[in-house]
Amino acid sequence: MCKTLQVEHKLFYFNLKENPCGCYLKISNKTSAPQSTIIVPFSGISWFLDLFNYFVNIDDQEASSKELQLDTKALFYFDVGENRRGRFLKEIPTLGS
Repeated sequence: MCKTLQVEHKLFYFNLKENPCGCYLKISNKTSAPQSTIIVPFSGISWFLDLFNYFVNIDDQEASSKELQLDTKALFYFDVGENRRGRFLKEIPTLGS
């Protein structure tokens, strides 16, 4: 299953895939910069949606980073950033990811 979403000048690709380890969601974006991708295991998709809604609905002063450990393999660390174009969610690479 594949879906595409355009937000301002960015194009996001959502691909639900499966491999021998199980199902996962691959989220990629493509702009003039190199493409970036995160992989969310199936067990973390609902948490990722909750996290996304948290960052969308929180005031700037109240926003804090969030961390998620899934099974023993995937560790995600998300933080909110801001630049002259607005607020954005960034995934910080960790040793476990």
